[in-house]
Parts: sequence; C-alpha cells; structure tokens
Amino acid sequence: MASGEVPWRSPDELHPMMLHDVLTEHDLTGLTDNTDRAELASASYRLSPWPDSRDGLSRLRETHITATLSHGSTALLIHRARARGSPFYAILSAEPIDGYESGPKVYLMAADLSKSHRPGC
Repeated sequence: MASGEVPWRSPDELHPMMLHDVLTEHDLTGLTDNTDRAELASASYRLSPWPDSRDGLSRLRETHITATLSHGSTALLIHRARARGSPFYAILSAEPIDGYESGPKVYLMAADLSKSHRPGC
C-alpha cells in the first residue's frame, strides 16, 4: 500500500479489510460473526502502552517537544492519548496527507511541522 499500488485508505478502513484477507488466506472460517470481527479489527484502540513509556515521555517533555507520529487514524491516536494520559505536545497522523508511516512524505510532514514549534518560539 505504501508503494501506491493500492489507493490510500485510513487505518480504520484497512484493519477490517486486512483481517478479512488474513482469515481467508489461512482458511480460518470460525470467526464469522461480524461483531466479533469488528472487535478484533478494532483491537488497536485497546492496546496498552509500554509500562515505562509515560514516565520516559514525561521526563523528555521537561526539555523537549514530545509528539507521536503514526499512520494510525487521528481518532485512534487521540483516543489512545486521552485514555492513557500520554504527555504529548502534538499528535501527528499520516492520515491528513493520505500517507503511511513508512513513506518519506510522512516524515517530511513531521519535520516541516516541527520547524516552527521549537522551544522558545
């Protein structure tokens, strides 16, 4: 998808599609209930952070601008940050530029956004 061969889709659209593909590819026929599939496809909303990440980010935030950069949807990133009390100054998603985390345009976007947000600015 990052190569552009497949049109861009948000991660919230991709997860159910990819789950369907995996279940089909591996002939996993036991998970047929749509409610169960939706719960599994939305598992990224329920992931827990690494145990030391909040403390580490809080310490970094004392002297640096902290941000998260992900190809996750903006809604997902905000949900995670709010639910876990993440100490970010910014939440950057590749979603507004139809990008994926591995694509260079995502990192260029983050670098451009961070130029005007240095301490003391």
